[in-house]
Amino acid sequence: MAKRKITTKSTDGEFRVSLNGAESFIKMGFDFGGAGRPNKPYSQVEWVWICVNKIIDVSKSIQMMLATGDDKIVESGPVYDFLFNNKELPFSKLISETVGYYSLFREVYWIFSEKNGVSPTKLLVVGPDQCKPEIVYGAVVGYKLHLPGGNIIPLFLEDVWPIMNFNPDIKYHGSGPTEAGQISISSNYQAGLFNEATLGNGARLSTLLTMPAGTKLNDDEKRALKGEFENTHKGARNAGKTFLATGGLDVKQLSQSMVDMQMMDLRKFDASTICALFGVPTEIVSLNSETQYAHGPATQRFILYTIEPILNFIAQHLTLGIIWNFRFKEHTGVNIKESKYYCGTQVALRQKVSYRNTKIKAIQAGQNLFAYFDTDSHPAIQEMQREKAEKVMKYTTYGVPLNQVIDAYDLPFDTTKIPWGDDYFISPALVPARWIIDMGPEGMINPPLPEGGTEGPPSTEPAKDFKELETEDEKDNEARKLRIWNNWTKSWAGIEKEYTEAMRKFFLRQQREILDKLATALPESKAIEKAEADDEVVARVVFDLKKEDGKIRAINQIFFDKASELGIRQAAAEAGIIGEALTQFVESTKRNAAIRRALIVQSRKIESINRTTQDMLARQLREGLNAGEGLPDLTNRVKQVLGSNRTRAQSIARTQTGGAVSSGRHVGMKEAGVEYKIWLDAHDNNVRETHKVAGKTYAKGIPINEPFVVGGDFLMHPGDPAGSPANVINCRCVELSSKSGESKDVVFERYVNLKFVSYEDMQIKAA
Repeated sequence: MAKRKITTKSTDGEFRVSLNGAESFIKMGFDFGGAGRPNKPYSQVEWVWICVNKIIDVSKSIQMMLATGDDKIVESGPVYDFLFNNKELPFSKLISETVGYYSLFREVYWIFSEKNGVSPTKLLVVGPDQCKPEIVYGAVVGYKLHLPGGNIIPLFLEDVWPIMNFNPDIKYHGSGPTEAGQISISSNYQAGLFNEATLGNGARLSTLLTMPAGTKLNDDEKRALKGEFENTHKGARNAGKTFLATGGLDVKQLSQSMVDMQMMDLRKFDASTICALFGVPTEIVSLNSETQYAHGPATQRFILYTIEPILNFIAQHLTLGIIWNFRFKEHTGVNIKESKYYCGTQVALRQKVSYRNTKIKAIQAGQNLFAYFDTDSHPAIQEMQREKAEKVMKYTTYGVPLNQVIDAYDLPFDTTKIPWGDDYFISPALVPARWIIDMGPEGMINPPLPEGGTEGPPSTEPAKDFKELETEDEKDNEARKLRIWNNWTKSWAGIEKEYTEAMRKFFLRQQREILDKLATALPESKAIEKAEADDEVVARVVFDLKKEDGKIRAINQIFFDKASELGIRQAAAEAGIIGEALTQFVESTKRNAAIRRALIVQSRKIESINRTTQDMLARQLREGLNAGEGLPDLTNRVKQVLGSNRTRAQSIARTQTGGAVSSGRHVGMKEAGVEYKIWLDAHDNNVRETHKVAGKTYAKGIPINEPFVVGGDFLMHPGDPAGSPANVINCRCVELSSKSGESKDVVFERYVNLKFVSYEDMQIKAA
C-alpha cells in the first residue's frame, strides 16, 4: 500500500490541502455566519467571541515547558524543535487553534500530515466540522477530512489524534458549551429580535378596535373587519399609517415603555449566560463595574478554575499525542536555575502546584518527558501566592515551623534553602524552641560550677581542716573568710550567668551548622567506607577557625568590659571614691594599658577553645566513619561534643569572668593608691592545693607590685590571664587590699561587713 501523504501550506489565512496532486482550499478559523441573518441563533452573539478570545489570550500568556521526571527542563532536542521551532505551525498558533476549537466545541483534531518514522514533522489543527470519525460496527476505523466543494480525504487512525470531552449522546464527538447552551442563547436571541421589532414599530404592540355599548357584530362581520385591517395595517412597515374608523368604531393603540421591555437587562442576562458557559468571570469582560476585583480575585479564579484545567488537559494530550512519538530520541534536561529560557519564579519545580498535577499524570502514563504549563508564574497567581503568604505567615509566631506552613499552603518557597524552617519558635522573642530545649532550664537557673569542675552549686561548707580547728578564734576567723569570699563571688554571678548562656548558644549554633554540613556531605543512613571519603567528609564538616575565632573574641570582649569595669568600681568603692570622682576614676582606669593587655591575653587564649572543639569533632567523625556509621550515629557524636556542653560553657564563663573582674580590681586598687594586697581562697572542699597554700602564705600583705608565686606561676592577682591553665581555670580566689603593718584579722574584719559592688548595682546605676 502506498504511503499516504498530506501536505499543507498557509496563504493569507487559508490552508492549501494537497492529496495525490489534487488541491483544494479549506478556510481555517471560526465562521459564525456573515452578513444578513445568521443561520444559528447564537452565531451573532459577540460575547461568544469575547469569551473565546479571552481564554485564548490568557492561555497564550502562560509559558509551556518540556519537563522530565527528575524535575529538569528540556530546552533542546527533536520534540523541542518540533513544538517551538516549527515555522509552518508556530507554537503560539498551535495553542490558539487548539484552545479555540476546544473552548467552543470541546472537540479538536491534530492531523499529522507528514512523519519521519513515528515522529511527526508537520501538524494540522482542525475542528469537528472538518474532521469526522468513520464508524464501522461501533468502532472508529479511521477519519475523513472534509474540504470545501465536497472533497473528502480519508485518514488512517495513526494520522489523527482526537481531543474531546464526554458527550452522553454521541461518544465519538465532544459536547461544547455552544451546543449545550444553544437553547438558552437562542431564547435570548429571539427575545432580542422581538424587542428590536417592537422598537421599530414605535414600541406599539397592537391596535385595539372597540364599539359602543350595545353594538354587536356577527361572526362574518368580525372576520371581514379583521381581514381588512390586517391587509392594510399589519407589520412594522405600516406602523403609524392612518386608519379611518367608521360605524361608531373607536381605535386604541397598545404600547410598551423601555422599562417594560428591559432591553439592557435582557442583554446583560444574555452575556452572563454565555460567560457562565465558557467559565469566564463577568468582571473580566466588564459586565460588572468592579475593575479592581476584575484584575485581582476574578482573574485568579479564571486562571485556576478555567485556564488551568484546559491547559492541563491539553498538556496531557501534548504528552501522549505528540511527545510520546519522540520517545526514542535523545533529550537533555537542565535544572530550573540553570535554564536560559525559563522566565518565572525559580523555585524547585516540585514546589509548583501546576507542575505536580501534570507530573503525576505523566508518570502514571509511563512517560518521563512531558509538557507542563507554568500557571504558577502568572502575575495574578503570583499576587495570590503573596497574599496567601502574608495571611498564613502569622502562624509561625504561634509556634508552627515555617516549613510546615509552606507545605500546608503550597507556598512557592524552597524549604531546602531555609535551614531554620523546621524550628518551633517561642513568641514574643522568636527564640527557636530547640535552643531552649538543648540548653535545658538548668543551664539558665543553676548557680555556677565550683572550682573543682563538678556540677552543682558552689559549696558553702568550710574546708575539712576547719572542723579540726581547736580554738573559737580560729573558727571565727575562717568563717569570716568564707563570708567575704561568698559576698565577692555573688557580686559577679550575674555576669557569669550571662556569659554562660552566650557560650551555650555559641556551641549550639556551631552544632546546628555542623549538622547541616554533615547532612549535605553524607546522605542519610548511608555509611562511607573509603578513608579518602572519610577525610573529605571531615574536611567539609569542620568549621572555619578564623571566622569562629572572631565570634568568640567578640563574645569575650563584651563580657570582659563588663567584668573589668565591675572590678574597677569595687576597688574605687573600697577606697571611698564616690560621686563625679567615681565616674572619672572608672573611665580613666578602663583606658589603662594593663586592662588592655589583660583583654589581649584573654582573647588570644580563648581562641584555643575552637581548636579543641575542632579536634574533638574531627576525632569523633573519623571514629564513626571508620566504624561504618551513617548520618544518625554521626549526628549523635556531634551532639556529644557540642550539645552536652553546659559544664564546658560554665567553666569558660567562670574562668573569663573571674579573671576579668580580678584584672579590674587589681588595676583599680593600684590607681586608688593601695600599697599592699593579700590572697583569699574559697575555703571549701574544691580549692586547689596550690591556692590553699597561697591563701596561707599571703595571709599577710605583700606589696601590690609584687607577684604572688602560686604553683610556679607569677600571678599579679587571682585569675591573672597570664597564668597557666592549671592556676586560672575556674579560679574563684580574690585579691583584698591591706595597709602597711595591718594584720590579717583587721583586713578580714574590714571586709566581712563590706558589700561588694555587684553587677546588679552597676546595671541600676547605668539605667
